Amino acid sequence: MRFGLVWVLACAVACDCGSSRVDPIDASGDATDRDVSGFDVGGDATVDDAGLEDGGDRDAEVPPECELEDACGDFLDNDCDEGVDEGCACESGEVAPCFRGTGAQRNVGACMDGMMICEGPPEFATWGPCEGDVRPAMEACDVAGIDEDCDGAPNDGCECADGDPDVACGSDVGACVPGISRCVDGRRTMCEGATSPRSETCDGVDEDCDGATDERLTRRCGSDVGACRSGRETCSEGAWGACEGGNPAVDEACDGLDNDCDEATDEDVTRLCGSDVGRCVAGTETCADGVFGACMGRVPPIGETCNGVDDDCDGLTDEMLVRTCGTDVGRCVAGTETCTAGAWGACMGAVFMTTEVCEGTEDEDCDGAVDEGCACSNGSTRPCGTDVGRCVRGSQLCSGGMWGMCTGGVVPRTERCDGTDDDCDGMLDEGCDCITGTMRACGTDIGACMEGTETCDATGRWGPCTGGIEPVAEVCNMRDDDCDGPVDEDDVCPRFPPTVMCPSSESVIVGELVTLVGGGSDPDGGSVSFAWTVVSAPGGSAATPMPSNAATTNFTPDVAGNYTLRLCVTDDEAETRCCTVMVSAAPSCTPPATPVIESCGTSWDRRPVVEVTPLPAGQTYTLLAGGTSYGTITTVGQNWHRPSTQLGVGGPPPGTSVQIVVRACLNSDPTCCSVSAPVTVRLVESCSTPIGPSASNIVFSEYVINGDGACPGADCEAGEAIEITNLSHCPVSLDGHHFGYCNPSSCSGVRWLDFGAADVIPPRGVYVAIRNQSASACSYPFFGPNDPTLFGLNISALDMQGNSLASGWFNNSGGGMSRLRVASGAFVDLFTGTTWELVAPYSGSAPECSSIGFNAVDQCGDISAVSTPTDVLTPNQLGRLWRPCDAIASPVPDTCM
Repeated sequence: MRFGLVWVLACAVACDCGSSRVDPIDASGDATDRDVSGFDVGGDATVDDAGLEDGGDRDAEVPPECELEDACGDFLDNDCDEGVDEGCACESGEVAPCFRGTGAQRNVGACMDGMMICEGPPEFATWGPCEGDVRPAMEACDVAGIDEDCDGAPNDGCECADGDPDVACGSDVGACVPGISRCVDGRRTMCEGATSPRSETCDGVDEDCDGATDERLTRRCGSDVGACRSGRETCSEGAWGACEGGNPAVDEACDGLDNDCDEATDEDVTRLCGSDVGRCVAGTETCADGVFGACMGRVPPIGETCNGVDDDCDGLTDEMLVRTCGTDVGRCVAGTETCTAGAWGACMGAVFMTTEVCEGTEDEDCDGAVDEGCACSNGSTRPCGTDVGRCVRGSQLCSGGMWGMCTGGVVPRTERCDGTDDDCDGMLDEGCDCITGTMRACGTDIGACMEGTETCDATGRWGPCTGGIEPVAEVCNMRDDDCDGPVDEDDVCPRFPPTVMCPSSESVIVGELVTLVGGGSDPDGGSVSFAWTVVSAPGGSAATPMPSNAATTNFTPDVAGNYTLRLCVTDDEAETRCCTVMVSAAPSCTPPATPVIESCGTSWDRRPVVEVTPLPAGQTYTLLAGGTSYGTITTVGQNWHRPSTQLGVGGPPPGTSVQIVVRACLNSDPTCCSVSAPVTVRLVESCSTPIGPSASNIVFSEYVINGDGACPGADCEAGEAIEITNLSHCPVSLDGHHFGYCNPSSCSGVRWLDFGAADVIPPRGVYVAIRNQSASACSYPFFGPNDPTLFGLNISALDMQGNSLASGWFNNSGGGMSRLRVASGAFVDLFTGTTWELVAPYSGSAPECSSIGFNAVDQCGDISAVSTPTDVLTPNQLGRLWRPCDAIASPVPDTCM
């Protein structure tokens, strides 16, 4: 149905409201014959899939879709106990609609309200059982397309409808035989009677039915034991070829590897060591763990001695053996002796010692002392002390054959840790580890470690190492955890990861199935699993490999362009190796012209309206949001779309952005498509914190008196109504404010309404107050109970007060001083309080308004005491919020969803 400006006109059709009948005209000029099914009843934007408010606590014993107890007033079974509003107070005998399901399912698809009656004495009356409601059921996958599970999507999860004709399946290429697939319980059966493609084997037969025989068939050959690695054999014309690649067995070497691939390492590997020349005897080294051990049984060479034996094992005996004899001390000169046939010869060239003469110049007895017994020669001087470190040498004077005191020098002192040789012993700061106050790096920065800092204290000792990262035990993480240089050493990681093999690249036509034969294994002999994924694909593609968990998969490109698929093999040690293959898909047709898509950029209810190039004949438009399809256009000439259910998760202004594209495909070839450039739309959620009214967040939508009932009397003007629209994304509470109306120009006749706590306008919703609705002859069939899912509809009983409760239609005669006003505080008069919304005065004295009133934007109908509105009253502010087609020029079709 359509709601907003035209509901009064619909009321006028439902009954004879006044002296004139009004044709039911909606905002586009069509006859008003729609019901509430045209509205979004998909659920409050602030309620999640489980039916609980976002962020609400949930007891561990309560299913996620249920609450701890029913919420009174929403007529739903919130606590999932088959009861609706049980225990909630009501007026005895009152009848209300009810639904034992969620708000998102209510009146959607096959679901519909039942009725319940308030039972019990007036002071203790509560709601009785809900009867007659239709709740969600399993989708029947029926041809009629009934939405049994009430999620807004008929036959969702169904591949077909029971009664659909059988379809051909399978292939007649190669060894394949085609069959048929039937529709059973909404699912297509497996291909019956068909011989399906199977993995190609090396037998000269086309088992995978792709028109080629034995293609891309290889198998492992050789061994994977020890250092050996298997190669590959390739099938050609039904026979396996030579083994190529890999590592064959070789002679065992001392390297820690099983070179001969017999499952033993470095076995029986030895080598000679040492020499058998002269006195030497050769030994033997044996390999263990890749390293030769000690030389066992060897007699090694020694230095040559004068003994007639080849001690150094160089093949010569007593060669070049010469030694000094005598001494070079004092005036003596040393000579030499030569070894011959194992004996030393005479001392040749020597000058021997004589008796010491104290002349102060020579050591005649060659004992290393000159003039021993004489301390010095008188008058001679010599240096004394030391010039090591901080010290400076002095001098001594010889007197009476004795040396005097050492004078003129700098003597040693106690060593300090200051970087100076204070005690002049040639060593700096001995006993000190460091110079006080200095800092140095500590620890290591190898691998995962990081160096810290040490500071030298006053005692010359290094303090603790701070600020670094120390080594830890090595784990398998591709890091050097123990900071010794190697990464993941000592077999912390599996030694042999799995192997993976991808087929060569393929070139196909869009829509053509290609079989990709991959492979892989675990060299450790463990089990492996396979996973095919799409790494990259052309925009708009939804093609996926099937199956995705086997070595061989089938893939059908659905959009022209290049696809990169990845095959990953994972062994039983969670080691994974991957490879990729490219599939190039050429278009099978000439794609249709690229459509153009436009949008206003913001959707307050997450059901964005988009305007598109009118759909040409022979094509179908598919709407995609974030790459996921959410709607189609099949009507030729249609130029707009609005989804029936909400898209994605929104947020407060400016909202959560989503990119929308339209894909145009030929009906004759659904794979022949073109995709528009994207538009960005912000999806906005309502907030839950009420705010007060203001001049910027509310606007009058309508104010109508339909003249129903006998006047004067209690039923006079029954059905008088006011609509106020909330332009904000937060609820607007009218509590503590009032509505006032005066007519005619003197404002002597007034009526007013003081709002209470229940008068809340939901976010981007509408507040509807109807005076004495039960007494009106109009049934208002387009109104149900309060429904926050219907764009926040809040229907209130309007209890007007005042001295002019029986006047008729808006009267703009007599100077145009009629006023409608929403203002702060309780009603006093038409001028007291802060004005939030005002309709007054009207332009001129003609019985028409020109800016606000019946329409809130730019047009008014004929509204006066003598005529009823007959014009098409569009556009209005309420229509701008509820009727998105108003924003599209010449919409096709010209009715809104």
